[in-house]
Amino acid sequence: MSVRWSDYYMTRDFADFWSERLRKPEATVCVITGIGFDPRCAVGLNQILAVARPTKVALLGLRLNVPFEVTEPSLARRKLAEQNEKSLIASAATKLGIGQVALQDGSRFPVGGPTSVEFVASHLKALSEYEHIVVDISGLPRSIFYPVVSYLCSRADQGSIRNLHVIVTEDQALDASIKLSEFGDADYIHSFRMAGKKKVVWMPVLNSDERDRVLKIFNLLKEDCVEICPILPFPAQPLRRADDILIDNSEVLFQELDVISTNILLCDESNPFDIYRKILGLHDYYLEKLLSLMGEVTTVVSPLSSKLLSLGMLLAAIERKLPVCYVEAGLYQPPVEQIEEFKPDPEKTVEIWLTGEPYI
Repeated sequence: MSVRWSDYYMTRDFADFWSERLRKPEATVCVITGIGFDPRCAVGLNQILAVARPTKVALLGLRLNVPFEVTEPSLARRKLAEQNEKSLIASAATKLGIGQVALQDGSRFPVGGPTSVEFVASHLKALSEYEHIVVDISGLPRSIFYPVVSYLCSRADQGSIRNLHVIVTEDQALDASIKLSEFGDADYIHSFRMAGKKKVVWMPVLNSDERDRVLKIFNLLKEDCVEICPILPFPAQPLRRADDILIDNSEVLFQELDVISTNILLCDESNPFDIYRKILGLHDYYLEKLLSLMGEVTTVVSPLSSKLLSLGMLLAAIERKLPVCYVEAGLYQPPVEQIEEFKPDPEKTVEIWLTGEPYI
């Protein structure tokens, strides 16, 4: 079967890339970013503004809100988000709009995906006037950037968007210090739901101490699950990270789920196209081998790891229309002091060009 991104464009020379792209007099760019407590939500926009005239750059923001922000961690998170919002509004970029996105409803059910897509869709005409559209996923939850990037990919295929990019600023130390809790029920991410009854090959990409979320997702899938293929980051930083993740999750994987060790898949943490290709390869293999024996078969993926690995999983889900099963955290406890002292490293911002000029 075909592989859409068999050839791809990705670079870590972020400033040089955008300096070159925006050198043309007619070149313009709009950055779509999530506005929450994460300080990385403004890094991509600021780096682009540093190498381009402000008149060439626009901003479309998704202000991430959580109801019932009354606990101390929630109040700290809201204060950080308000500071990031003020900083982005004060930037020299043209403001196309800032949409209010409720991450949960009154019952704490995730609702941010549909709301975000509706907001972005309402600005599609304005977005179509820009030569480049950039989605900065650094501060966006997977339940938001999965449907948003999927929507924009589909509009790019229809010709409404010329060039679509995804950027991400990775910081493992910051990610590790953000505590997640109050996990809800497992569900499919908006626009990546299961269609009909099918046998399932499940591919979760894992992080440390994921027993609760792994079991929640498995309990949703177990009636139809015929194979489990966990994914670990390797190579990764530090190099032993895959070993540490495997040790942390060994009980749930090998005792509770009876995973076969030969089913474990290793994917390069720094390159989203590695996990993308391997998921496509395994999906196509199982589809060919099991279809005649079991009827309809699909692969369900679960992005429980870093943003780059999650992005590669998203691209595979877009290409093969794979269901994405996930468990959203109800509470994020940001490390306030660490965030206030955060200084972005320009070398940690990755540019991924998804549609447009390189693929013509």
